[in-house]
Amino acid sequence: MERKKIKTFSDNIRHMFTRYAIIPVFVIACACLTLFFGIWQYTVYTSNRNANEEISKQIEQTVTEYAYRIDTLSRDASLITKRIHTDRLVEIRRAMYQLTSKTGYSAKLYILNTKLRSVLPDADLVPEFVLDTSCSDWGILHEIQEEPQKLSLQLASGENRILCIGKGIQEKGKLIGYVVATIPAEEFQRLLSRVTPQTMITDGKGWIYLTNNYVFQDSLGRFDRELANTKGYIQYQNRWYYLSHNSILNGMLHVYNFTDHELQSRMFMIMALFVLVIFAAIILMTYLISGKVAKKSTRDIDKIAGAFEQVEQGNLDCYLSISSSVEFKQIGDAYNVMVDGLKKYLKENKELVEHVAFAQVKQLEAQFNPHFLFNTLDNIRFMAKIDSDEADKMIVALSSLLRYSISDASEEIAVEEDMEFTKSYLTILKIRFNKRFTYEISIEDRIKQCRIPKLMMQSLIENAVKYGYGDGETLHVSIRGYEENEKLIFICKDNGAGMDAEVLQRIRDNLRMPVNKSNHHGIYNINRRIQLMYHGDYGVSLTSKKGEGTIVTLTLPVNIKEPAGD
Repeated sequence: MERKKIKTFSDNIRHMFTRYAIIPVFVIACACLTLFFGIWQYTVYTSNRNANEEISKQIEQTVTEYAYRIDTLSRDASLITKRIHTDRLVEIRRAMYQLTSKTGYSAKLYILNTKLRSVLPDADLVPEFVLDTSCSDWGILHEIQEEPQKLSLQLASGENRILCIGKGIQEKGKLIGYVVATIPAEEFQRLLSRVTPQTMITDGKGWIYLTNNYVFQDSLGRFDRELANTKGYIQYQNRWYYLSHNSILNGMLHVYNFTDHELQSRMFMIMALFVLVIFAAIILMTYLISGKVAKKSTRDIDKIAGAFEQVEQGNLDCYLSISSSVEFKQIGDAYNVMVDGLKKYLKENKELVEHVAFAQVKQLEAQFNPHFLFNTLDNIRFMAKIDSDEADKMIVALSSLLRYSISDASEEIAVEEDMEFTKSYLTILKIRFNKRFTYEISIEDRIKQCRIPKLMMQSLIENAVKYGYGDGETLHVSIRGYEENEKLIFICKDNGAGMDAEVLQRIRDNLRMPVNKSNHHGIYNINRRIQLMYHGDYGVSLTSKKGEGTIVTLTLPVNIKEPAGD
């Protein structure tokens, strides 16, 4: 397999600038451009739809107000059957002025009899587009004659862009006159000037009432019927537009608003290209500058790398002196501290090896000396005659314990596994002492996969059995394991003879010594091994009272068992 090439620190700095400075900024800029374009598009399209809603609302409210007035007048047959006096005329004109003031758009009112003569004394000359009935599609009077009781809405025929609203006046079901109001398109022209999108207002057949757009018209001057009742993005004559459409007055009028999407897209592309050019220049400048920065920064790195090469070759007398920057000075000082610590740890490691070897010998001597083996084998021979099942248990436990103990004593093992072998040792003791010996083990589930040094728990139990009986007939030993404040705590407690305060203090003082000065090898070796292995606030502590038993506490770091490899 080809080995991956390791990059230099200078290359890493350049890649760092590219990966963590240029690329993120470029991505953020693109995201901002996209967000800006989205907000821009949303604003334009919202403006388009709002303009459509505003125009539709204004026209619909205006036409509705005038239609309501016409409907009211159409119910007064006296307008035709009787002469209109001055008070009545003033009332009618005042109402029309009030509507003009309320809506902001004025309309002319015509009240005609069946001979198409105005009954209002001050009325203007009736325009021809009102009187024209030659074209059934356009004549407002023709529409009224067809359905006098219904409000009619028509655009004037010809080039005049005037909206006609009318209704018939009836008496006993017979048509006797007409009420017509006309609103020229110019009245709504200023409404279109307040909105930015292009607008087109048509009737239901597509005839244009008012517009400031001349693109979407067919040859007859109508709104292109292919676009009728459409919304959203449309393509027309190879250009893209956004179209809003609203139908008002029960479909009698349609309001369309258009926004040219092509122009916006071009503007955005120009902006995007401009940003890309700027970033290309920034990338080039950054790459050139990063080379100089990397070259300057690697001077101290070369010193540090050279010092580590010396350490790798075994030279621990190479020290660093760096004062170019605070950060590199801290690295140099930390390196010097590391070298001193490494010297110290090498010395302690040598001591640890010696103690481990000594601990292994002492553990084997203490646990499997001839006296222990002879007693166990005699018990097996005796139990084989009276209880073969118990003898079999002792043989299995002894075999398991022998295999476990003759392995490497410095090896760490999971708590769960160590407890299994500890139970083997306790099983032998239980069968050997029968009712005179009882034990109890309580280990928290969450620490069962933590790792601890081998052959420690058995030494604690052996001490409890060796010194615990005293003059007593029975002995109970309990082992408890749990985690507290990120430490593993094992407590071995017995209810045996205990020890007086003087003996307890001598053992405690000896545990603090760098060299064992007593004959309590087991406890001392366990404590010393822990301190050398973990270099922390770990080790063995004892509590005891004469006649009340002894408590030995073992404190270890939490060391989670690593999963086995594939």
